[in-house]
Amino acid sequence: SGRCLSIEMVPPPRGGDLESIMAAMEAILPHDPSFVSVTDHPGGKAWADSADGPRRVALRTKPGTLGTAVALRDAFGITTVPHIVGGMADRLDVEDLLIDLHYANFRDIFVVMGDDRYAPASMGGNVGGRGAGTDGYEHASDIVKHIAMLNRGKYTPPAEGKPTDFTIGVAAYPQKHFAAPNPDTDFRHLVEKIRAGAKFVITQMVFEAEPYVDLVRRLRELGLDLPVLPGIKPLFKASSLDMIPRTFFVDIPQPLVKALREARSPEEEKAAGIAWTTKLCGELLDAGAPGLHFFTMGRGAGTRWVLDALYGPKGT
Repeated sequence: SGRCLSIEMVPPPRGGDLESIMAAMEAILPHDPSFVSVTDHPGGKAWADSADGPRRVALRTKPGTLGTAVALRDAFGITTVPHIVGGMADRLDVEDLLIDLHYANFRDIFVVMGDDRYAPASMGGNVGGRGAGTDGYEHASDIVKHIAMLNRGKYTPPAEGKPTDFTIGVAAYPQKHFAAPNPDTDFRHLVEKIRAGAKFVITQMVFEAEPYVDLVRRLRELGLDLPVLPGIKPLFKASSLDMIPRTFFVDIPQPLVKALREARSPEEEKAAGIAWTTKLCGELLDAGAPGLHFFTMGRGAGTRWVLDALYGPKGT
């Protein structure tokens, strides 16, 4: 295809194994992905036993970002890009993780603030928690600045050391981040992240080309010409039409809603999803997108269906 293809994978739940993730990667591998990013999930609550009875405790429901990234890199020889989530993290904890990643020969990382940082407690979030008002980060641009400092060999406490050589990616939200008061403020935050040292951008999932094209146009008008990969989430079930907007705070175009809701069988739903996503991918590439970034949710079949439709079947 000559274009960048990247994949996002999610670590297994606590106590799970990597079999399904490895199978998902194997399904997509014939299309020669350029890199795979691995998400991080620092937030979460669970019930735990204590001397005073059950109590709610902070718990990473999907640990294993680093282990999953290493396993994928070792198994497939592919560039892996761990996520760094700074919203509820202490700066020193993040710096320690970055040192580990540097020693483990990771050179590309993807920085996000993390939605739990902004969500209210009723949504399982952590507004005002660790990372806000403590030795943490207020904005994702602060994380980027911290990593850029390590790339200059400056560590905490003020000390000189061997520079890291991370290439930093950041997130963009063509429809705006749900915590931003308006699109202009959200765009300004993106520009701050880029000017702080980000070298590539991956957008939140888009279901139409226009918001992505408009975002890139605004960046180019400011002289910011770094790669911006559009996020792609294929939908193959009408049941996703409620879950996706509620979880990711994105709009789904009415024609796609109509096509999925009017489908009379799972096969028709699948066909509608493939047709819409393939058309969208073509429009994005025709508009100048340097590639496509697929959100797999740890499953490879749907992404493979779209890639086969877009580029032709590969492998067996």
